[in-house]
Amino acid sequence: MQSQIASYLFQHKTCPLPGLGTLSVLHSAAEADFTDKSIAAPKSFIEFSDTETDATGLLNYLSVTSGGNTYEVSEALDHFCDNLRNKMTAQPDAQLESIGSFFVDASGKINFKPEELPAAFRQPVFAERVIHPDAEHQILVGDKETTNTVMTEFLAPKSETKDRWWIWAIMLGLIGIAAVVIYFTAFNGTDAFGNAINYIHS
Repeated sequence: MQSQIASYLFQHKTCPLPGLGTLSVLHSAAEADFTDKSIAAPKSFIEFSDTETDATGLLNYLSVTSGGNTYEVSEALDHFCDNLRNKMTAQPDAQLESIGSFFVDASGKINFKPEELPAAFRQPVFAERVIHPDAEHQILVGDKETTNTVMTEFLAPKSETKDRWWIWAIMLGLIGIAAVVIYFTAFNGTDAFGNAINYIHS
């Protein structure tokens, strides 16, 4: 029965234990360590909850693997769980092969200690971060989504406007020359100063 329960748990990620609670297989996320250039493998662990769940799937599985009918496997499962509970009270803990051990604390609550997966199955993998500065990717800024290219342009220091005073000086000089040329042309070149010259000589 123990091997069948372990097999069902690892295949279906959950296994009800009538009168006790439910076992579940959970997974932690992989963790990146850029300092050591490695990624730790996701960790699988078994968790126990005293919440009971429907045992129909487990009963069908036990019926197929043992060749017994539903009533027989139901009686056998109830008997197994009762024995497990009795072991918890009579011994420091009750071991479930390949799964973990149950024990009762001072308040009478059932606790569970899962078996650790061998370290050989949780070896980290080498992972060196590669940065592609020219690659465009989506980033979240506040509550808005944009790209790294747009943000780079936005945050780039603005080039200072160059001092172009000499252009204005040239333009004003040209305007002045044009005014002088127009002035002399309008008075035929000499009439403008004629009266002044005559006044000086007189």
